[in-house]
Amino acid sequence: MSDLKKHIDKGITEFYLNTDIELIKNSLREDGVDLDKESVEIERFVKRLKFTHNALMTKQYNQELLQKIIERFQDAIHKNIEKPIATLKNLIEAKQMSVQFRNLDKLTEDEIKEIIKGKNLVDLMDELDNEQS
Repeated sequence: MSDLKKHIDKGITEFYLNTDIELIKNSLREDGVDLDKESVEIERFVKRLKFTHNALMTKQYNQELLQKIIERFQDAIHKNIEKPIATLKNLIEAKQMSVQFRNLDKLTEDEIKEIIKGKNLVDLMDELDNEQS
């Protein structure tokens, strides 16, 4: 019996997906649905959904960029590359954290995050890219 129910549900879904939209609207009106009110609610929901999607994509992009910057700084510290280390030291001095982060070779990811917190990640990545050129 469950297979029959699945086929019926699938048939009803396909019917509505392939039916003229005006026929569906008329059916909903006959059932007492206020389409204008529902349209406003759907519009609000879509706006919230788009905003949430954009926020999540931005957050993911920022996390990936932050990880790349951290890796660049760690690589520069391990390879003793002067320019990125100088940039990191400037950030430390600008935040007046020089006592806290004296040993660059022992910096953890979280400490590097703390140092670059509040800095525009795109600008910082551009700065690091220019230093490698």
